Amino acid sequence: MASITINGNSVPVKCNPNSPGLDLDAAVKSKLLTDWAAAVEPGLNVQEILVSSIDFFGPRVGFLKIETTTLFQGIRVPGICFLRGGAVSILVILECEGTDYIILTRQPRVPVGKSGLLELPAGMLDGSGAFAGVAAKELREETGLELPAGDLVDLTAAVNRLSGLKPVKGMLPSAGGCDEFLRLMLHKRVITRAELDAMRGKATGVLEEGEVIKLEIVEYADAWKICADSKLLSSIFIYERLLATGAL
Repeated sequence: MASITINGNSVPVKCNPNSPGLDLDAAVKSKLLTDWAAAVEPGLNVQEILVSSIDFFGPRVGFLKIETTTLFQGIRVPGICFLRGGAVSILVILECEGTDYIILTRQPRVPVGKSGLLELPAGMLDGSGAFAGVAAKELREETGLELPAGDLVDLTAAVNRLSGLKPVKGMLPSAGGCDEFLRLMLHKRVITRAELDAMRGKATGVLEEGEVIKLEIVEYADAWKICADSKLLSSIFIYERLLATGAL
């Protein structure tokens, strides 16, 4: 048995009885669990953590599934958590001959059973906290577009400046079971028709990482109707609200 500190209390961390022999030391020291523990608000009384599974990305813990005993106002609340940490997504708007287009990627997504799911370019954070830098890297790998991190607009940060509330790390796509947050970024540029056509159907991605990606260029006005990706829908909404308030 190991332990981790949450809100000043030492909370025991054990292997789930159905998953014996897991590397508890790696789980407790992982950035996934320490970041999650640091984010737990005082209103949640975490009494025990059971580690159900660990997936390693090389030497690093990449995914962690835990089951917690957690009380809220004395009542036990659902506490199964899939920890994978933060990610960034990039809304790329290309203006060509007076019409705005969006770059989307189409790739296999096994969890939802899709052989070619349409979505925004995105990637997991690397632990550096450099949202724009990670976004620029993912944009290069998934679309082939090279640009400095300084050319990206952090939509999440823009909302935080306007809200007057405690800053959020990003959009929460599935808070009922997963800790993932998406930092939403934006890049907009004017391109020629030849440049736009050259991107259509382009094959990209890092094959060594299992990425089999094709680019799809769609008109901005149609994107919300043909793509169910939460990253895209959230980015479009926030982008348009920021434009409406004059914050962009």
